Amino acid sequence: MKKSIKLPISTKLTIVQVISNYPKAQPLPSIKGGTEKIVYELTEELVRRGHKVYLFAAQGSRSKAKLITYPKGLRHESIARFVLKNLPKRVDIIHDHTFRSALGVTNPKIPTVCTVHIPVKRRIKYPVYVSKRARHLMGNNKGFYVYNGINTHEYEFSTKKHLYLLYIGRIIRNKGVLQAIQVAEKTGKTLIIAGPVKSSKFFQREVKPRIRKNPNIHYVGPVGGKVKQQLIKHAECVLFPTLWEEPFGLVMVESLVCGTPVLALRNGAVPEVLSGFPNLICKSVSEMAVKVRQKKYPSPHILREYVHKRFTNKKMTDSYLRIYYKVIQRESGN
Repeated sequence: MKKSIKLPISTKLTIVQVISNYPKAQPLPSIKGGTEKIVYELTEELVRRGHKVYLFAAQGSRSKAKLITYPKGLRHESIARFVLKNLPKRVDIIHDHTFRSALGVTNPKIPTVCTVHIPVKRRIKYPVYVSKRARHLMGNNKGFYVYNGINTHEYEFSTKKHLYLLYIGRIIRNKGVLQAIQVAEKTGKTLIIAGPVKSSKFFQREVKPRIRKNPNIHYVGPVGGKVKQQLIKHAECVLFPTLWEEPFGLVMVESLVCGTPVLALRNGAVPEVLSGFPNLICKSVSEMAVKVRQKKYPSPHILREYVHKRFTNKKMTDSYLRIYYKVIQRESGN
């Protein structure tokens, strides 16, 4: 057995970040993909701290890291082969963000951690989940967890709110768009729905008819960048009536940092993300509607400060670096 090496946390590392380009990954930085946003923020912050970072990502990506782009159409196992073939000579750790943990499942000789961004179970040595709830459900409480973090300086803040509710996210049943519509119907409030339609039949048969019947409900399509921020920062409240085991829920954090309250159903990681504001967590659509009418929300400044304390790219990077050092130390003793 090799002697375990104790790495001081000031040691500069050579880190490889890997994000899948299949089937529809966006180039980094992305105004659309949540996973792409997280990987970009982590990569840039690692570079700022003086680590040597290589980033495998889709063509068209930009980064301060050493960028290596995939050939078009590369998928699953081919991603792992391409990365391993094009690795620099000396690498301390690989961080795999691909949805199928393409590198992690090959169990490479180089220490490898895999962030599990979606609710799947993978047989990998060092999984990292994006919430305690996700680690419990997918990892039987084994592995690590790190909350997603954002660059708060890139989000616009406003104390001026307009008289509309906002649902922002994919238009699919389990994200709760119908429940958001129910809240609007119960309260008589204006509701703006923003996001890509991911199930055309569901949208045409169940969502669109409800929108047609109610002149206070408006669908504006997919949004990103400044348009998305304008919608969020001026909303009276963002509705997050998720019906599934949401591993994290980045839109909650994005809303809070803009100074906009979020009312959410108690599913997935919602109780963790909103742990500082238990009054914003709802047991039912009816309770959500009551809270919309009451408008007893924390001040925009308190909401923004909450994100600064818990969900920044710096805090996320701190957590991942601790895991990198721990895994490298464990592997050096094998």
